[in-house]
Amino acid sequence: MSSLLQPFTGYIPAPEFAHRVVGPPVSTLSPDQREEARADPLSFRHVAGKGAGTTVKEAREWLRTCNQNGVLKQVGPAVFIYRLTKGSNAVTGVIAEVSITAYDSGLIKRHETTISRTERKMAKYMHTTRVYGNPVALAHRPSPSISATILAGSSRHADYSFTTTEGSTHELWVIEGSSAIELCSEFPGEVYITDGHHRLAAASNIASRERRMNPYLPAGLFSSDELYVKSFARCIVDPTIDIGATIDRLRNDHELEAVDDDDIRPGSRHELGVKIGTETFRLRIRASVIPDDVYHSLDVKLLQDLILEPVFGISNPRNDGRLHFLADQTADGISEITCDAYFLPFPASVGDVMAVADSGRAMPPKSTLFTPKLPSGLVIRQLDDY
Repeated sequence: MSSLLQPFTGYIPAPEFAHRVVGPPVSTLSPDQREEARADPLSFRHVAGKGAGTTVKEAREWLRTCNQNGVLKQVGPAVFIYRLTKGSNAVTGVIAEVSITAYDSGLIKRHETTISRTERKMAKYMHTTRVYGNPVALAHRPSPSISATILAGSSRHADYSFTTTEGSTHELWVIEGSSAIELCSEFPGEVYITDGHHRLAAASNIASRERRMNPYLPAGLFSSDELYVKSFARCIVDPTIDIGATIDRLRNDHELEAVDDDDIRPGSRHELGVKIGTETFRLRIRASVIPDDVYHSLDVKLLQDLILEPVFGISNPRNDGRLHFLADQTADGISEITCDAYFLPFPASVGDVMAVADSGRAMPPKSTLFTPKLPSGLVIRQLDDY
């Protein structure tokens, strides 16, 4: 059986170039920042990252050029203590490599199903470019020993520090040799996916297809008490929706209150923000239809079971082409795509998510939006080095 973690070997951006290489979550960037990154030849996301349509030759040329010009630094084997600070909020964890074998055996626990088309797209990207710089994020239960090691390791000045375009500060402390191996061994046998269900599923697919022995993938690991959760909204694009009949049905089945667009975000459990056509509401699910167990009473599950399937006929959210997912990151998130119907559920708690994963059940796809979400290009690895 492979170890859950091993030290990372690959590349990290040099501090003076990092703000150009590293790509924060797109939803945190302004339109001007997005456009600037698209035009930057050093941007990992827009040259070698997923969705770039890059060939293995182009990705390796980008890696070779950046390496020769001092844009990237070769590192490892090493574990990094990693701190992400945005405004007054800071989270600290560890970056290493996580075992795909452990994922296949269930030691890396899933709480969401994946979207088939996204999983296929990710597998194609990995297979085509062979250069990977999109680390997954995992949670572990609080551990005094891990916290003490991280605190001791980050008590000195950071080895690498830089600020990205949207104002986040990233600090890395390098742990090498036996200390890195010891830190990897401190982590529990089970961890939880917070960001990267599709990436891990695709990596598993590639490893199986190519018969890779003992494959690993870059990952950031954070204590569950460092995390918080937001939601993905459900956006239905279907011009055949009868707006009036849909509103009447929702009002008949649930408590529906008209609100201004600025008040759409739900304020408590079992409450949803709703927009049907041009009308905006807060929807409250009646207590009489809410099951007792944690899994079936999650807001995102209630949304699927009580609204998306019976009202819109969306029985399989993994494959329904009418359904899109919008991250609840910005106030104008609702305008990112034209929705005929829009539903924003109240987010699950970290404890609820872990309980679902421990039970072996899976929430609908895109049920959680965990922070932190690691940026692209923070650590970069050639797939063929595994």
